Amino acid sequence: MDASQGTPGLLECPVCHIPVSSEVLNTGCQNHLSLEVVEAKPPAWARQEPAAAQESVEPQLFPLVSAAHEFKTPLAVMLGYTDLLRHEHLGTINDKQKQVLGEIEQSGERLLKLVQNLLLLCELKAGKTAPAGPDLDPTQVNEEVEAIFDSWAAAAEQKSIAYELNISKGNPRVRVDPLKLQHTLSNLIENALKFTPVNGKVVVTVTPCFWERRKAQSEFLFNMERKVDRKIENAVRIDVSDSGPGIAPEHHENIFGDFVQLPAASSRGTGLGLAIARRLVEAHGGLIWVESERGKGSKFTLLLSQVRKEWNTQ
Repeated sequence: MDASQGTPGLLECPVCHIPVSSEVLNTGCQNHLSLEVVEAKPPAWARQEPAAAQESVEPQLFPLVSAAHEFKTPLAVMLGYTDLLRHEHLGTINDKQKQVLGEIEQSGERLLKLVQNLLLLCELKAGKTAPAGPDLDPTQVNEEVEAIFDSWAAAAEQKSIAYELNISKGNPRVRVDPLKLQHTLSNLIENALKFTPVNGKVVVTVTPCFWERRKAQSEFLFNMERKVDRKIENAVRIDVSDSGPGIAPEHHENIFGDFVQLPAASSRGTGLGLAIARRLVEAHGGLIWVESERGKGSKFTLLLSQVRKEWNTQ
């Protein structure tokens, strides 16, 4: 009989959902039971239950959101014409004019990013961004992270920052919208590059790991208490580390709040990037946190569940 159809009264492994008596369980699932599996240990505040899927949008945000909708289209048009002028598609310009147009373009792009973040934040607060579900196609983590990493290589080179990527062994997959992962990870890399000094270092690392998601209670596996060393790689951790100024422990939790900026942060920021990243990660059933000390750099971590491997049970 096909094991995937199940048998009434037959015990199944809670990891791979294959009958205990199956040879596949003994040869396949056991390969994951390794003492060398890395365990992800999020801080207590990051493990708290996320806020309700639908939050109220503060009344004071309504005028900003309304303005953001109105700004989006004319900003895109202005940036388009600025790009045409700066690249001399509408006629020759001198170096000074090109410099001024470049500064206009940079300011316009910052404003457009603010508009987009405001609109996205309100969508997340109103529950209009659907959470991850079983219908979402699995994403190849290494492939997506490498593409995002490469998109910031030029910015790192321009600042003479040592920029390093360490992808994981194997081919871990997570059920996440690739665009949402791109938005979140890009925000972390951009922040790392911004706060890392010239000749500093930024490292992006992908690590398959074990994530203990059970409640703190006694649970049993096949009428026996689960052994603490029977850990499987059921999650993927993505770390973005930098050699910047670091973040004091008292700010580790509140920097993921809306419109929160550290006292020494650049006034050019909006305090929305990490708040949006947190909501996007939580919408996919994951966690995000930071480990840092003043003067010792920072490490931001995304933790996402792996998609269960489909064993051949024929």
